Amino acid sequence: MRAALSLLALMPLLALACGGGNDDSTSTSTSGQGGAGGVGGSGPGSGLPCDVEAVLQKNCRSCHDSSPKFGAPNPLVTHDDLHAAARSDSSKRIYELVGTRIHDDAKPMPPPPNARVSGDEAAILDAWVAAGAPASAESCGSGGAGGAGGEAPLGCTPDIELKPTSPYVMPQQVEDAYMCYGVTLQLDGRRHITTLAPLIDNSTIVHHMLLFAADAPYSTDPRPCSGATMGRLMGVWAPGGQALQLPAEAGFPVEGTAHFILQVHYSNLMGLSGEQDSSGYRLCSTTNLRPNDADIMAFGTTSINIPANGSQDLTCDLSIPNYIPELNIIAGMPHMHKLGRQIATSLFPGGSSPPVDLGSADPWDFDSQAWLDVSTKLKPGDLVRTRCAWNNPTPTNVQFGEDTSDEMCFGFVMYYPKIEFPQWNWGLPAFASSCSPTP
Repeated sequence: MRAALSLLALMPLLALACGGGNDDSTSTSTSGQGGAGGVGGSGPGSGLPCDVEAVLQKNCRSCHDSSPKFGAPNPLVTHDDLHAAARSDSSKRIYELVGTRIHDDAKPMPPPPNARVSGDEAAILDAWVAAGAPASAESCGSGGAGGAGGEAPLGCTPDIELKPTSPYVMPQQVEDAYMCYGVTLQLDGRRHITTLAPLIDNSTIVHHMLLFAADAPYSTDPRPCSGATMGRLMGVWAPGGQALQLPAEAGFPVEGTAHFILQVHYSNLMGLSGEQDSSGYRLCSTTNLRPNDADIMAFGTTSINIPANGSQDLTCDLSIPNYIPELNIIAGMPHMHKLGRQIATSLFPGGSSPPVDLGSADPWDFDSQAWLDVSTKLKPGDLVRTRCAWNNPTPTNVQFGEDTSDEMCFGFVMYYPKIEFPQWNWGLPAFASSCSPTP
């Protein structure tokens, strides 16, 4: 199953796509730049036992506060909130869904990249739910901040702002929307981008956001883009995500004319009117160039053919050839679309040493994608293995493609120094991998 990269095996490759979803139960944010943070608990009069109050305050209310954020459909603040009928199933109460979703490995709440509810905290909620979620007359004080929250210090002053020329106005009757806009920079000389920090304008409706580097300009006003691929992924943000800060040894190179596209997923499950948003990114850049250029490449495969009403499970290997220099991998991000079931990319040093995780998700959740910290080296003779599995309940075959109705199997890695071969393509590792059915 092993394959070596061939400089003769070059071809243009498609890039990546993302999207989102919704839920009635819990959600949280322990984010850095752009995160919701906590705005205080329900305090006296919530009607909740103090131990339940503390768990919800810590894990849930950065999104599900009295004024829900990031597309959350309801507050989880008072006893009445928890006993309200669930939007997704009116036969159930919201507290019942809370009790289910904290144990749901496929779509857990809080969602990644946030930490799961601890065992002790889950036991508190389980006992309360099993008892029928009774009210309490306890006085729990004024509450504290929900989660870590707030803006983590960047260590730099942003000097580039990527925003639309006009805000997106979300129609009251639309529950979910993917909108894209472009920003073109004209830069004097060569620079390194060192930090990508989300800039969240309207936290009520922004669900998640992606930043792409593009080869051509795009409309500067937000327009529908259906979650489709827009270029080469650079940044990803969802509630709980952190600003991306590169190590001091590297930066993303930009020079002259640089094109960016931002894709924002909006969620308006509450049917609010008059909601507008101009979210984007703030970048820190420097003319004091760092020692190395950083870049992104993708392992995995483009050879996907999932049968109708069936499944596919592939394992794809790539042996790193001698002409690839030693590289430092600093982050990884698995990526599939909505039919994905699981994905894992692993590095086997020397071809057979114990594996290093370059990014995995089992189960895969299309709505929760983020860069994961990695610190390892990639050398000639190493083996990189990516496994992807899908279930396809639709009546048609699904193959590789840009749109969310297509599928992908990419293990993205961020690395330095940038590979500078004239014919190098960031997607070549995925194209050149050798795949077979997973045993």
